[in-house]
Amino acid sequence: MIDALRTASLALAFDLRKKEIVEVLRQLVERESPTDEPERVSSLAGWTAAWLKEAGIDARTIACPPSGDALVAEWGAGEGGTLLLGHLDTVWPVGTLSEIPFAIEGDRLRGPGVFDMKAGTAVALTVLASIGRGEVVPKRPVALFLTPDEESGSSASAELLLAEARKREAVLVLEPAADGGAAKIARKGVGFVTETIAGVAAHAGLEPEKGASALLEMARLAMFAEALGDAQVGTTVVPTMASAGSRKNVVAERAELTIDYRFWTDEEGERVTKAFRQYRPLDERVTVTFAGGVERPAMEASAEALALYHRAAAIARQLGFDLAPARVGGASDGNLTAAAGIPTVDGLGPAGGGAHARTEYVLASDLPRRAALLAAMLEEE
Repeated sequence: MIDALRTASLALAFDLRKKEIVEVLRQLVERESPTDEPERVSSLAGWTAAWLKEAGIDARTIACPPSGDALVAEWGAGEGGTLLLGHLDTVWPVGTLSEIPFAIEGDRLRGPGVFDMKAGTAVALTVLASIGRGEVVPKRPVALFLTPDEESGSSASAELLLAEARKREAVLVLEPAADGGAAKIARKGVGFVTETIAGVAAHAGLEPEKGASALLEMARLAMFAEALGDAQVGTTVVPTMASAGSRKNVVAERAELTIDYRFWTDEEGERVTKAFRQYRPLDERVTVTFAGGVERPAMEASAEALALYHRAAAIARQLGFDLAPARVGGASDGNLTAAAGIPTVDGLGPAGGGAHARTEYVLASDLPRRAALLAAMLEEE
């Protein structure tokens, strides 16, 4: 356990740098980086790499086509140590900044992406800069990986992320804290499927019996999907998007249904995926084509991950706040590293609220203590 006097010293040091952390956050927020505009994400990656190099940290960008560039930074020679993990992209389209500019409203900081997750990135950059100045001295190597496409599933960056994560002994995810500032020790896995239904068109008034309705089959499939959910184990299966038909007087020849499913264990994810693959339409003239599956495995709380969490919670107590454990339904890149067997604790970014909402905010007062927590974890044996 890190010495309490050292923890107090780190807390004071980052308190004195609070304005600097807020300024870094402002610069991140004001560089809009929606997932679907890779050139803007790459621009932010380039700016971040330059900022880190100026602070004395080795950093570079890596192309992740068709998404933007990822950011990789490293301190200390060799493998092992800790990976700090986050993402550069946001859900907000370019122009949102003019509607919701970066603003300081008492203890709340606002702006597109401020909570999810540019505040966590600002904390990581501040700690790395302190390492570059020799003010924080980690016991083991430290790396930072920021993906360009987390909000869309990280399909372009997952391989690179996992290659970097497998070099390390632990992963600390700077995604926003859960409600009440809690750390995330478990996350649901996520699956998406799109079912394309092909039927037979016919005149809806003259000879509907000659048609085979893709719309009716889609309705049956939606009900089938909902029934796959299991509230007792926390599995949800939710039809989210649907389209069908071509004319108001034509039996629908084509339909498409998208389904979102979430699960606490990979076994549950496999069960639901298998059920979709085995689905057969009631009308033999209709065909159903399955696409998709599990996008992110469940982040289950292993014994090693829980030990890592308890280290963080003990340091938080030294810093004067409670870091409670939470299990959440949303997924992150931490799901990938946890599933790869690397002890992972998520939600170590600052507290706030309104992720993906126009009310998004982060608490300015939480920025320095999250930086102190992160620095202390890196200095701890």
